[in-house]
Amino acid sequence: MSNALEYQRTRQVALALQHSLLTEPPDVPGLDIAVRYRPSSSAAEVGGDWYDSFVLRDGATVLTVGDVAGHDLPAAVTMSQLRNMLRGLALDREEPTGEMLRRLDTSIQTLYLECTATCVLARIERPAPGRLQLHYSAAGHPPPLLVEAEGTAHFLDEGRSPMLGLLPDPRHGTAVHPLPPGSTLLLYTDGLVERRNEDLTDGLDRLRRHASTAARRPLAPFCDELLAGMLTADNDDDTALVALRLSVP
Repeated sequence: MSNALEYQRTRQVALALQHSLLTEPPDVPGLDIAVRYRPSSSAAEVGGDWYDSFVLRDGATVLTVGDVAGHDLPAAVTMSQLRNMLRGLALDREEPTGEMLRRLDTSIQTLYLECTATCVLARIERPAPGRLQLHYSAAGHPPPLLVEAEGTAHFLDEGRSPMLGLLPDPRHGTAVHPLPPGSTLLLYTDGLVERRNEDLTDGLDRLRRHASTAARRPLAPFCDELLAGMLTADNDDDTALVALRLSVP
């Protein structure tokens, strides 16, 4: 009984830490941003999933999701440290997303010797009036999903690299993709698409279909429908997502 109570207290602390860091998105003219977090339904699973979104001094909007390996209180604590570290790195310099992840990777391997994590980092820029452009990098993480206004949905598979904390000389590339008016960009952690005894490609295809069907819904219901359609009652992993939709002129 004592062990069970201690385990429950540990889970409650981890969840409280996670929720304290999962802040509301910024208010950005021309962009609608929604965020969601769902903990694992298992009392034994407390993950290191995070999302974040903020605006830089140069006017670019940053979105990120990530997942620290492990399902315990240390994973949640490390998640909080990496999230805040990535914020500081992004604010420190105006540079490609791949370079930001390289510096984060180097920091992880210096300060957290046994830590590995996955992450997608996206930077939305305005190269010209009326145009928006996505710069993104994915380190060992499921790819971003772009859903166009009419419902066409496809994954953005460029800008990929190994997970953080894995290679001694990390290199992370940056990919660039235009963002059409009315389109929706979705970043998510693997809890949304992974199921036991199922190939990951099946979960990704299921997500693409659900997102395509819900494309015309307002952004908040769009996110809620994805969670309702993708998650099961016994999901054994945390899920975090951040969605961004461009206004139609």
